[in-house]
Amino acid sequence: MRKRLLLIFLALLLQGCDDGDIIVTNFDFEDAQLQQCGESSNYVFFKINPQVNQSISLNISTTQELFLDSGTQSFDLNSTGSIVNYRGFDDTVSSNYFCNPIPPISPRVILEYTGTSGLARLISDTTLDDFDGVEFVSSDELSQEGFGDFDGDGIPNYYDFDGDGDNVSTTQEIGDDPLNPRDTDLDGMPDYLDPDDDNDGILTINEDIDQNLNPADDITTAGGLPNYLDPNLTKSVVVDAYKEHLYNRTSDGTILIDNLVLESAEEQIIIESFGLGTIEQIRNETISITPEF
Repeated sequence: MRKRLLLIFLALLLQGCDDGDIIVTNFDFEDAQLQQCGESSNYVFFKINPQVNQSISLNISTTQELFLDSGTQSFDLNSTGSIVNYRGFDDTVSSNYFCNPIPPISPRVILEYTGTSGLARLISDTTLDDFDGVEFVSSDELSQEGFGDFDGDGIPNYYDFDGDGDNVSTTQEIGDDPLNPRDTDLDGMPDYLDPDDDNDGILTINEDIDQNLNPADDITTAGGLPNYLDPNLTKSVVVDAYKEHLYNRTSDGTILIDNLVLESAEEQIIIESFGLGTIEQIRNETISITPEF
């Protein structure tokens, strides 16, 4: 079996045999878009070079959630579990070939290399955001939109959509100008961080008279302010629960493959490092969580 060593970004040259057997026709996927199919337990990442009807694909067999948090997940590659395939086809190949549970019989595979070893590294750059209009600050200060947890509900400020834990969302309390947030009682603490917005001695969360976890809809005076913003209204109830919280998670995913060994019946190819590519917003989802009171 012939062996060939590829260094970073080194493409294979056009080769063939006098008897017509194809060894390797191309290994150029730099301009191809990385695509993804599948779900938990069987993820498929692939690139297609339509100029030569060739593809490279990575199947990850795992029950882990991928690209969930910033960091790197590593998977050992072999010919039976998580696997890389390099294929050539006799006609145009599309994403349907990889995204169908059973690959179609056409186009026909005329060239195939299977990855027998290597390491796939899945690198995630994940962002959590509550879209509350307050700019993120890389800080543990409790009063800043950073890693601190002002209301102690277990959700850091930067993706806690109710920063002061009074069951009125930050977007409702901040006002029209996030750079000059509303401060109803003028105590120097903006409403979105003030557990008693009108300074009447009754916590905002306990001015939720109908106890529906929304103090903003409790208005005793017709045409007036919600009770929690009116210092003349001090009726209170005991509320001991937080409303459901929502935040957004987006992840950009990059895949690198190290020490990849590809084998066919004729030869072995060793690729020291191969960047399979990046998919922006490979995750983009709304997360709901109800903190414990």
